[in-house]
Amino acid sequence: MWTRTLPAAGLAGLLTLSVALSAPAAPEDTLTPPPTTVREPEDRSVASDLAPSVDSPAGESLRSPFSVTATSQLPGKPRNDLIVDVPVNPNDASIPMNLVPYHEFAPRLRALQESDRVSVEIIGQSAGGRDLHLVVVTSPMSDAEWAEWQRLSDLRTEDPDAAIAALEAGEYDDWKSPLFVNNNIHGNEWEGTDAAFQVLDDLAFSDDPEVVELLDQHVVAMVVSNNPDGRIAGTRANGNGFDLNRDYITGSQPESRAVRAQLIRYEPLTMLDEHGYVNPTLIEPTTGPHGENYEYDLYIRQAIRNGLAMEDAVLALGEPRVTEVDIPWRDYDTGWDDWPPIFTPMYAMYHGAVGHTVEIPLNPRGATLPVAERHERTRINTAVARATIEGNFAWAHENRMTLLADQLEIFRRGEAGESSRPIDDGLALSLALGANKETFLQDYPRAYVISAERRGDAAAARLAQFLLDNDVEVHQARRPFAAGGQRYPAGSYVVDMLQAKRGLANTILDVGRDVTTNFPTMYDISAWSQAYLWGADVAMVPAGGSLETRALSEIDAVAPTGWVAPDPVAHFGFEADTLAGIQAVNAFVAAGVTVRRTTSGIFTVPGSARALAENAAATYGLEFTALSAAAVRGAVPVGIGRVATSAPADELHALARMGFATTNVTAAGFNAGTYAFSDFDALYVSTTGFNPLQLDATRQAAFAAWRAAGGTVVGRGAGGVTFNERAALLPVSAVPARSDANGIVAVVNDPASPVTGDASPSSFVSSPRHFTGLGTGVRVDQRLSDGDFFLAGHWIGQDAAAGQPVVVSGVAGGAEVTLFATEPLYRSHPEGLFPQVANALWQ
Repeated sequence: MWTRTLPAAGLAGLLTLSVALSAPAAPEDTLTPPPTTVREPEDRSVASDLAPSVDSPAGESLRSPFSVTATSQLPGKPRNDLIVDVPVNPNDASIPMNLVPYHEFAPRLRALQESDRVSVEIIGQSAGGRDLHLVVVTSPMSDAEWAEWQRLSDLRTEDPDAAIAALEAGEYDDWKSPLFVNNNIHGNEWEGTDAAFQVLDDLAFSDDPEVVELLDQHVVAMVVSNNPDGRIAGTRANGNGFDLNRDYITGSQPESRAVRAQLIRYEPLTMLDEHGYVNPTLIEPTTGPHGENYEYDLYIRQAIRNGLAMEDAVLALGEPRVTEVDIPWRDYDTGWDDWPPIFTPMYAMYHGAVGHTVEIPLNPRGATLPVAERHERTRINTAVARATIEGNFAWAHENRMTLLADQLEIFRRGEAGESSRPIDDGLALSLALGANKETFLQDYPRAYVISAERRGDAAAARLAQFLLDNDVEVHQARRPFAAGGQRYPAGSYVVDMLQAKRGLANTILDVGRDVTTNFPTMYDISAWSQAYLWGADVAMVPAGGSLETRALSEIDAVAPTGWVAPDPVAHFGFEADTLAGIQAVNAFVAAGVTVRRTTSGIFTVPGSARALAENAAATYGLEFTALSAAAVRGAVPVGIGRVATSAPADELHALARMGFATTNVTAAGFNAGTYAFSDFDALYVSTTGFNPLQLDATRQAAFAAWRAAGGTVVGRGAGGVTFNERAALLPVSAVPARSDANGIVAVVNDPASPVTGDASPSSFVSSPRHFTGLGTGVRVDQRLSDGDFFLAGHWIGQDAAAGQPVVVSGVAGGAEVTLFATEPLYRSHPEGLFPQVANALWQ
C-alpha cells in the first residue's frame, strides 16, 4: 500500500513567526537548593519553599509528590494543540544529513493539522525544554463515537472476560484498534522521524482506498521525535546525557515518562521503535533470554509473522544496498535479548503491545563520508524505516482481530491468575535459532505487600505511586490486615496480582533471576527491581497464600503522608534514609537551616523552622516528630554546599535529584583557577577525568590542605579506585570481575558504619569488583554475603567474590574517604542505595 512518491517537503519558509523557548520565573519567595548541572523541562512548577532542584521522580508537579492531574473521561480522544515556531538553528545536526531539522517540525505539523484526520498534541517537554509531539491519525469520529471507543478500549483491562465476550459478539468489529510508532529515541539515529513525516502526510491527505480503510479501523499514534535534544546535537543521549532506551522501567527522564503515558493511554496492538544503524537491517523479535513476565507464547506467534511482513516490505523496496534483513529470533543465537524492560518495545509489551525494535542499515555519521554518500545513506534509511512502518500497519490491519484476541488473552490470564504457558506456535518454533524458543514459565505470587504506616513512609509511598504511574492496580489498607499469614499495618499498599497487567507488576516487584548459565552473553543489564533497590519494605504473598481483601480499597493516587508534630517542639526529628529524606536535608541546608544528625541516625532541625518543616512534610511526605533538647545532645551538623565531581551524566542526575549542587572538575580547571578546592565541601569521583597527579605544585598543596581541613572524598568503581591510588588515599586494592557482569546482590552491612549502618541488605553491581589488601585504618562498611550472594542478573565467575568487601572507608590526610565497588547511582535507578552516597558525602 501507499506506493505513490511523496514530493520533498520544505515548509520552513511558510511562516516567519519565531518564539523563543524560555523558562517561567520561579515564585519570588521560593527557597530552593543551589543550582545543579541538570536542566529542567520548561513546565516545571515550584510551589514549596523546600522544592527539590529537579523533577520529582514520578514526573509530577512538586506541589506534592502525590498529586495527580484530573484527566478527561475520554483520554484516548486526541486534541489539537497550538504548534508554534521555534528559532531556526543552522547548527541542527539533522541538516548535514539532508533530514528534517527540529525547527521545521512546527510548520510541517501545522500543515498536517489541516486534515480533519489529524491531531497534533504536545505530550511533554524534553530535558532541554523542547516540545515532544504526538500525531494521532484516524478517520473523524463524533463525541458519541469516541465515548464508545473509550468504553471498549477501557474494557480490555478493566474486565477482560467481558471484553472477550464483546469481541465474540462483534462489538469490536468497528472499534478502531491503536497502532503506535516511536521515532528518534536515540538522537543521532534520525531517519525514523523523516519516514514518519512521509507516512503521516500520506495518512493525512491520501484518497487511496487502502489508506481510508486503515484509518476507518485504526487509531494511529506516532511520536515524531522522542529525543529532540539529541536530534539537534547529533548525540545518542538526551539533554541530561541519558540513553532514553535504557530508562523505561525507571522513568527518570521526561521523554520516557511522556511516551510511557501514551502507551498506557492507548495500549496499542503493535508498537515500533525506529533505530539505526545495524547492517543488514534488523527487525525484532529477539534472541533469548526472554522476559519472564511476558505471555511470550501469545507475543511470539504475532511478532514473528509481523517481523516477516516487515522484512518483505523492506526487500520489496528493491534497493540494491538493502538485500537482506536480520530477525534475531531466526538469525542470531544470543546477544540481542528482550530480557530487561528498559527498552521501549519491551516495556510496551507489558501493556499488551506486540513490540519491535527496528534498526535501519546504513550509518551516515562518518566524518569522512562524502556529502553525496551521506545523503544517499539517509535516503535509503528513510525508505527502509518507512517500509517497516507501512509494512507493520498493513500486517496489523490484516490481522487486527487476532491481535486483539491475543491482547485480551494476556489481560485475561492476569485477572485469572493463570501460569504462563510454553510456546506452541509451529511457525515460531520452526524458525527459532538455538535456544531462542526457550522461555521461563512463571507461576505468579498471590500479591505483594508494601508495608507502611500512614505517616512518613516516603519510600513506600514513592513505590506505590510509581506502580500507579505505570498503570498497575494498587490497593491500600484501611485497617490492619493479614496476608500470607502475616499482619500488616493500616496504610500499607497491596498489589493484588489478579490483575490485567500483573506481568508489569511482577517485573517491578520481583527480584528476577540469575540467568548466567542460560545464555553466554546479554545485550544490556540483566537485573532490576524496585522492590529490592528502592528502599521500601516489600513482602511477597506466594501463590495460594491468603489475602484479606475486605480491608483494602483500590486507590488512584497516593495520599500525602507528611506529618508535623504539634507545638511545643524544641526540635523536629526526621529520617533521611530515602531519596525524599535526602532532598529534605539538602533543601533545609540550602534554606540556611542548621541540620544535625543524632548518634541514633535521626536528623534534626530546630523547632523555630516549623514553617519550613510543614513545607517539607507536604513536599516530601516525611514525618517530623518532636524531640527534646536532651534527645539531640551530641548531634553533629550535616550538610554540604557544592560537590566537585568527576562523574558521568547518570550519576550527576542522581546527585542533582538528591539536591546536591555539582560541578564537574579537572586538574586543568584547578590549575587554571577556574575553581579552587575551597569552593567545594566534598569530592565525588567515578571517572578518570580528574587526575590528581596532573595538579601543579600549588594545587597539590591546596588539595592536601583541603583534605586536612576535613574535606570529604567519595570514589565509585574503577574511576574511584584509580583516583584513590593516584591521590594515595586509602591503602586498598581492587580486584575487577568481568566487565559485562551486572546484577542484584545480597550484602552484609556494618551496623556501626555511618555510611551503610541502616542500608538495604541488597545492592546493585555492574562491571563489579571487590576490595582486597585493606591496610590499617580501613573499615569494611559493606561486603557481599557469603555463599549464594548473587540474587539476579548475569555474572560469569561470581563465586570468587562471595564474602568480599564492596564498600570501604577511612581517614586519609584528615579527609573522610569512602570507596564504592557497587553501583549505588546507576542510571539514576537504585534509589534505595542513594542514602549510602549521601551519608558518605555528609561525613
